[in-house]
Amino acid sequence: MKKVLVVLFVIAVMVAIAAPKAVADDGAKVFAAKCAMCHGPDGAGKMKGTPDFRTAEFQKKSDAELTSAIANGPGGKESHAFSKKGLDDATIKSLVAYIRTLKK
Repeated sequence: MKKVLVVLFVIAVMVAIAAPKAVADDGAKVFAAKCAMCHGPDGAGKMKGTPDFRTAEFQKKSDAELTSAIANGPGGKESHAFSKKGLDDATIKSLVAYIRTLKK
């Protein structure tokens, strides 16, 4: 019984470690499909007026701020409100996780 518990614990730890990477990987796919055309494949800001997601200043934003900007558009800009374009909460969370991986 003790061995089973140890094995289950080890598996749980491995899943907990792998889960954030898996979420970010899903976010990378969505980012490439929906965001990279304006924000650049590396998040550097391809078009005029798009922020560089890799900067320390941008990375200081909270997850809630990033989630709101993606879901509702930055500053409420409806044309960028991806929750109205079919992205669910889990997908938006994966985008936030991916954006967190973008660093200079």
